[in-house]
This record gives sequence, structure tokens and C-alpha cells, in this order.
Amino acid sequence: MSVCETGGHETLAQNDQEQGAELAGSQPDDERAFRRAFATALLGPNFLVLEGLKGILSAAGFRVIAAVSRVNDLDVAPELQQQPILLIVNAAEDLRDAVRQIELFKERYENGRVVLLADPGQFAEIPAVFRAGANGYLYMGPSLEPFIKALELVMLGETVLPKAILPLILEHKDDLRAPKTPDSFAPQLSRREKLILRHLAEGLANKVIASEIGIAQATVKVHVKSILTKIGVVNRTQAAIWAMNNGLVVGDPMKRAPGQKPPGTKQ
Repeated sequence: MSVCETGGHETLAQNDQEQGAELAGSQPDDERAFRRAFATALLGPNFLVLEGLKGILSAAGFRVIAAVSRVNDLDVAPELQQQPILLIVNAAEDLRDAVRQIELFKERYENGRVVLLADPGQFAEIPAVFRAGANGYLYMGPSLEPFIKALELVMLGETVLPKAILPLILEHKDDLRAPKTPDSFAPQLSRREKLILRHLAEGLANKVIASEIGIAQATVKVHVKSILTKIGVVNRTQAAIWAMNNGLVVGDPMKRAPGQKPPGTKQ
């Protein structure tokens, strides 16, 4: 599971020039080359915020091609349309509009990667953000280097979330989606695979899952690979969100007592 530690909610503009210059002076040439492999576009309602973010990313070696308020204003040159595109969306206060912009972007640039910058308190729309096609959800924190590394993970194909996001999704899932029964949507998963997926959604490591179930850690690893293939996701974060959206996670598993079985399993 890819998580990022960017601290509490702060504006990215804080100390941006000093941190950007420091990072630019310390990065190897291969890192800058990798960051420039993507055409990076910025989107958001606040011009000053976008300009500050553009300065940070340019200093860190990113190739920023546009800073716009709407996807309709994004005019990607024909020679760039065949290259990977990274869209960074500053949601400001209107997260629902940001979701609409992400959907529109993914319709036009199916293989583009999307990162949403948002407030830690904006949890109600998080599942919608990923259904729209986002690949990362980041808090705007005061520390620059974790932010840059999180962008690189997204560029590498990972899904990136702050640590606090998954419990919030689980806590508020009933407000976003009608209840489902596990057997109604995942008949392709064995009973053991469903149990492992529930544990995975709790954020447990393979070693802990093995101890809980009483099987070898290597066996858990094999089951996890099988689960990812069967439900059509590429990493543990996406699998956990899939489990939440499809009814495998009942109640709030993050708060269960040690040794207590996940809801929906036999004692």
C-alpha cells in the first residue's frame, strides 16, 4: 500500500522557493530526466496557487506545460499527446467540481495520470475521486520532498494515499454506497481469499495476516497476487478500496480488538 506522510494541512506556497531550490540542487540527473518524461499540467481555480506550484515543480525538474482552471482550457500540443501526461488538480473547496474535471480529463487522455491535492477534511468525495480516475490523493503539507516522491510513485503506476484516508473511507462508506452482500459480487473469490482481502483492507501486512489466519507468509503472498488478478486491480490500496466499495468490509474493521475476527467471518 502506497501511503505518504505530508503532515497536516498547510499551503504548498510556504517555503516553496527555499525548498524548491534545495531539492533542485540535490537531485541526480536521472531523477530530473524521469520527471521530464511526463508532460505535467496543473489545474485549479486559484491562479496564484498554480503559479506557486509551477515554480516548485519546475525547480524540481518537472516539465510543466500548462496551468489552467478547466480541462477545456488544456490545449496539449499534438507532439505531446502521445507522451504520458500527469495532471495535478488543486481542488480548493470544490471537490465535486474537481471530480468532474478529472472525469473529463480521463475521457480525453485515457492513459494520463491524475493527482488530487485536497484538504484533509474533504473525505466525503474520496471514493468518487478514485472512481473518476484519480491515481493519487495528497494533502497539501509543508514538506516538499514527500510530495515530490508521491508524484513519482503515481508516475510509476502506483496509487498513492495519505495514511489517514483509508480509515476515513471505511468510516463513511455507508453514506456513499448502498450495502451489498459479499457473495453477490465476488463469487470468483474463495472463502480464504475473501478473508485475506478483509485483512488487507484493514491495512495488515502479509506477516500479520499469516499469523491471524494460521498459514505461511509465502502462502498469503500467493493469495494476494491471485486476489489482485481476480478483481482487476494492480496494488493493495486499490484492492482495499474495492473491498470497501463492494461490501466485503462491514462496520469499521480498523477498530476491531486484537485477535477479533473481521465482521462477516465465522468464529
